[in-house]
Amino acid sequence: MIPFTRVVAIVMGAVICFGVLVPLALARGHGALAAGLGAVFVAYAIANVVLWRRMKSSP
Repeated sequence: MIPFTRVVAIVMGAVICFGVLVPLALARGHGALAAGLGAVFVAYAIANVVLWRRMKSSP
């Protein structure tokens, strides 16, 4: 169940980030903000994978 919930959390974060925030930033001419949001999302996704692997390997 935990892998499913992690995937759902990442997908919801992606929708909010790339479906709402990045297009709004680009529409207002804030390319650096859009790139920063993308970088924060990538860090969030990597952290989720790392934490899931740690939880999976612990007894």
